[in-house]
Amino acid sequence: MSKLNLKVITPVGEFTRSTNTKYSHAVVRNSPRAMAAFQLHQAAGSRRLTGVSARWIKDRGFAVTWHGSEAAALKAAAGKYLWDNSQDVVGVYEVQA
Repeated sequence: MSKLNLKVITPVGEFTRSTNTKYSHAVVRNSPRAMAAFQLHQAAGSRRLTGVSARWIKDRGFAVTWHGSEAAALKAAAGKYLWDNSQDVVGVYEVQA
């Protein structure tokens, strides 16, 4: 099975994922912690990071979570973001395949 190339277009930019999961919606958040990781990476050059930090860097300092339904995305947007309590939601967006 080939991977799906997913994309969301938002007021703060375009975000992509290559995955085997067919996500339908994404939540985009402003996250001071994600932005700090991105800025540190920019200052340090090409230092390799993995996991959540790598995703934040790929997403230019935004925290993007991907969801299988609009209801799941809305629920996630209304709840707390595990990685940064001081984040705020930019919006919930439909995924384009």
